Amino acid sequence: MASKRDLLQAHQFLAQRAISALVTREPDPEQPPFRRPGGAAIGSIVLAILALVAVGVYGLVKPGGNTTWRDRPAVIVAKETGARYVYLNGVLHPVANYASALLALGERAETVSVSRNSLAGVPRGPEIGIPGAPDALPGPEQLLTGGWSLCSRPVPDPSGSTVDESVLLVGAGAPGGRPAGALLAEVPASGDQYLIADGYRHRIRQADTVTVGLALQSVPRTRTAMAVVDVLPAGEPIAPIRTAGAGGPSTAVPGRADIRAGQLLVLDTAGSREHYLAEADRLRPISPLQYDIQRADPATRQAYGGGQPVGIPLGPAEAAEARIAPAGDAGPGAAPRERPGFVGGDTLCATYEPGAVAPVMHVDPRMPAVAAMATPGRSALGMPMADRVYVEPGRAALIEAMPSAGAYAGTVLLVTDQGRAHALADRAVLGVLGYGEATPVRLPAGIVSRVPLGSTLDPAAVLH
Repeated sequence: MASKRDLLQAHQFLAQRAISALVTREPDPEQPPFRRPGGAAIGSIVLAILALVAVGVYGLVKPGGNTTWRDRPAVIVAKETGARYVYLNGVLHPVANYASALLALGERAETVSVSRNSLAGVPRGPEIGIPGAPDALPGPEQLLTGGWSLCSRPVPDPSGSTVDESVLLVGAGAPGGRPAGALLAEVPASGDQYLIADGYRHRIRQADTVTVGLALQSVPRTRTAMAVVDVLPAGEPIAPIRTAGAGGPSTAVPGRADIRAGQLLVLDTAGSREHYLAEADRLRPISPLQYDIQRADPATRQAYGGGQPVGIPLGPAEAAEARIAPAGDAGPGAAPRERPGFVGGDTLCATYEPGAVAPVMHVDPRMPAVAAMATPGRSALGMPMADRVYVEPGRAALIEAMPSAGAYAGTVLLVTDQGRAHALADRAVLGVLGYGEATPVRLPAGIVSRVPLGSTLDPAAVLH
């Protein structure tokens, strides 16, 4: 009896004869019907592998051959070394930095990585570029558009003493702190004192007299770096008014021969009090704050024959007949009319919001814990700069520095995270750097100038 193996082999034999008869029309051919096509397929696979191996070996022996970078503007970076090039008029130029590469190409071109051997044999030109131009440019979405804060904070110096350091926070105002409508600031480096009110600095002259007149003896002084005071718009000084011919007769009020130049007059009306300073031929209106200063001024005693200055009553009818000088300008920068309430603190910040003429003052805000870029301290013209400039890493600020509040346009600058401000030669450079759709933030030139100037980004300077 046949086994199962015998039956299986017999079935396979019959099936093979049937297939051979169908394919070759011969039930018992000398070779199986699919032997040649299978061999051809295997041979093709072997030849393809050999061809790939040959190409790989050729690539190892003679790599390179990529020339697509010649067909379009591109910043070329050598894979092996990171060296940067631009291809201009058939010549490959090393370039000093990324910004210079874009300025040379005239557009925000893409960056391509190319092997050193692909660059072999290409004619070389001299290195081009602007020394010190940015080597990295953040995208438009990474531009900082917030306010700028210039702050003064006490820090220890190497000797252990306390010094006042100014820090400029670019594009991000110092958060927190307490609003400071008015404060007394003192610059230890010069000894000058200022009354800072509503963002304006009012220098205090004859500080002893002003201190007595305004009862400032117990008001805390806020130490501050000169750069912070200097950046504030200057207001009217706080000082006694000097009167010509003090102690001599005044003809300002008809029928009042007793009034002497330099004396103080008070007019009480319903619900208010007006103050005047007598001059030789007229009355000058003064504020309650100025009245208190004049009373404390030793020179005012001369008008009172050496006695204590007091306000001389003036009747409404007399005031109507008196020659009164026009009131002083009460616009921005005018001294406070009355003694303000003062705040104090260790850290003082002046924050300029975009488009603002005067800053908002805060004391003791939260300062960033990271280190900021150091500056030379003063510009080439002697202007005090911020001691340190902080720009969030990987970001930048596009600024238009306005020379005055009413100016139509200003200088456009790019402030990088290296703490340098680079002026743009013209507005066309914005598109070259990839910022054609970005709107520069307008700020007073006074605060922008606290950043050290870097090189100007000028396409004409790249090739020279």
